[in-house]
Amino acid sequence: MNNQKDWQVKNLEAIRQRIDWLHKQPDGVIFSQPSGIHFLMIKKVKFIIQLVLVEQVTLKMNWVQSILNLNDPTYLIFPYTQAMMLGFLWNSQPQKVYLAGFGGGSIAQVLHHYFPDVTIECTEVDANVLEIAQKFFGVKLNERLQVKIQDGREYLEQKNHQDKYDMIMIDVAFGNGYMSYNLATQEFYELCDRYLSKSGVIVVNTLKSNGFEAEYVKTIKAVFPSIYICHTSGKNTIIIGTRDVFLTPAEIREKAKFIQNYYQFSFPLVDRANDLKILDELPNLDLEKVSILHDNVSPGNYFDSWLF
Repeated sequence: MNNQKDWQVKNLEAIRQRIDWLHKQPDGVIFSQPSGIHFLMIKKVKFIIQLVLVEQVTLKMNWVQSILNLNDPTYLIFPYTQAMMLGFLWNSQPQKVYLAGFGGGSIAQVLHHYFPDVTIECTEVDANVLEIAQKFFGVKLNERLQVKIQDGREYLEQKNHQDKYDMIMIDVAFGNGYMSYNLATQEFYELCDRYLSKSGVIVVNTLKSNGFEAEYVKTIKAVFPSIYICHTSGKNTIIIGTRDVFLTPAEIREKAKFIQNYYQFSFPLVDRANDLKILDELPNLDLEKVSILHDNVSPGNYFDSWLF
């Protein structure tokens, strides 16, 4: 445990050194770069760094993809990123994690920091975003933290079937509600199931704003029998799927407190655990009225409101 603490002290100092230059930057937009139909914009507000997606035609800039506290770089600011860490209630000492959707690297960097024995494999579709994560968010890749520029599903499809992950995290939902359809179907979650270890867990970030929350839940439930749902203040819905028997609310709180204390997270995991629900506790989420999402057919209105 002491060796772990020593490593974390050194690692945190290394992160601080990589982002120290940002303290001297003025408030406002400090970087902008076109990428696809967006501008990738870095905005500084006092000690907060934001990666903002700005739609090039309308110049809408309400899609904050990643955020970093320069004074506390291992603190997960977004409640939804805190909630994604609840997956560790089912596997508190993972050896291997796969994360689809790297963004500014906040989740991956926190995993790398608090779990010094874990290997994190990540995919990101935009090479420009990876460069931004390294320059503005203090991310440094190494043998334990790896990122490949590739579609998240394609990456899994090309893996060796012997590879197993203790956790698969899907974080490809944008602030406008969009979630790539090929990462939302039953066939995709069956693929994930094949690459999970015996005690493996899947954690998926979705957004209520797209109107397909019930479909997402029903689709994941078709593969993973035990489903937990966490609604966050940021209008995200985190869906956790396991093969394990259901945990009681008391067991969830007890596990969250243990993990919080053991790893000394700087963010409030216990608060997010208190928001975790099972389907019976969400009567407004009617799965009977919706269909499971499949590769061969998507709902006619799935892409209607998104500029992609």
